[in-house]
Amino acid sequence: MQRSAGVTISAIVVFIGSGLTLLSGVLMILAFAVMPSDSTPAFTRSAGLILSVFMLGLAAWGIATGVNLLHLRAWARISMIVFSGLLLVMAVPGLLMMIAMPLPTPPVPAVPNGEAIPPLEHWMTAVRIGLAVFYALLALLGGWWVYFFNSRPIREQFRGAIEPTSSTWAPAAFAPTQVPGSPKRPVSITIIAYLTLVGACMFPILNILHLPLTFLGFFFTGGKAALIVTGYMSVQLLMAYGLLKLEKWGRSLAIYYFNFAIFNSIISVILPGAQARYEEATAAMQASMGLPPTPFQFPIWFSLVFSLPMIAIQLWFVVTRKRAFEGPHGSLASR
Repeated sequence: MQRSAGVTISAIVVFIGSGLTLLSGVLMILAFAVMPSDSTPAFTRSAGLILSVFMLGLAAWGIATGVNLLHLRAWARISMIVFSGLLLVMAVPGLLMMIAMPLPTPPVPAVPNGEAIPPLEHWMTAVRIGLAVFYALLALLGGWWVYFFNSRPIREQFRGAIEPTSSTWAPAAFAPTQVPGSPKRPVSITIIAYLTLVGACMFPILNILHLPLTFLGFFFTGGKAALIVTGYMSVQLLMAYGLLKLEKWGRSLAIYYFNFAIFNSIISVILPGAQARYEEATAAMQASMGLPPTPFQFPIWFSLVFSLPMIAIQLWFVVTRKRAFEGPHGSLASR
């Protein structure tokens, strides 16, 4: 089937974004390589290197997706939907922050007598507007891609393409399952499973960077945080496996996990003293990074804007896709 112009343009945009991400990651690694080790705190150096590796991984993912978009591989369409969902998760809360939250007021610089003080509030307003426009464009792009790659003509276009029997560019696990006698794995379940898998792989970074971890309204560090991280990571890995295999226990585990995540998010905000504990943990983290304390305090209730919609959407898909988990799965387990 002939590739549409929208798919080609999307692939070009992905290549451009992946190239910029790759360049940024490489430049960041080079900057830390030539920078004296005693000039930056250990935390900042570790966080920067981890971010650099993460950016290189995103670039590789984008390049592989772009190549397979041009070849109309089915998994590339799923990959674009996953990436678009992540884009919305980052862009929409960022846009709301730029609209609703005040930016910190920078200190007034010392100027000679008789000279006008630069209108710093005007600069901060310009920064707010610029970031709001940037996040809005990212949200529009992510929303359009979700709609575009879920539209019937595009689905048929990718379904009509001839899939190779084997390809190093096409991970078969991204595609919905099509095993005789078993239900087809919905795209939504595939996306949730891989988002869960990515989240599980991100948890160890909290321990590497010694960041405080919030759990049931309290912040933990050290061995207690490591134990909680291990539990989270184990549950998410098991949940991702169960969802990909369309196991009933995997769906049940996902429902329990997402309900607990909603409870944990809400209780972490409404418990008495939550804001004070958050500010204390933030101050401790800034001290470990070698950064001066900032007078701007992030209201902890705003974290619900980030967490609740994302959790609720995943829970809704898992609950409403019950039929996909009914039927024999012995062949799936042997794959």
